Amino acid sequence: MITVSPEVSAQMRPPRALYPKGFKIGNSLGRPNMRQLQKQVLSDALDLLSQNTRPGEIVTVEYPEYGEQYEPPHVKKGEFVAPM
Repeated sequence: MITVSPEVSAQMRPPRALYPKGFKIGNSLGRPNMRQLQKQVLSDALDLLSQNTRPGEIVTVEYPEYGEQYEPPHVKKGEFVAPM
């Protein structure tokens, strides 16, 4: 899984997930026309399949080339946040 909302995704308990830190909703692989970055994010997510990650682990990776950082909304346990 690639997630831009790690707290929400953690509630779903995926086997493993990649959180590209600071990416906005709708840009989970990067902004439009950022092909090299998009390929890198996808490659990093696929690499998680061969790594020994804990079940439910969300791996955070920073991609400085994405630019402006975005902070996802924080969720309290048991609270649901509708997608924007």
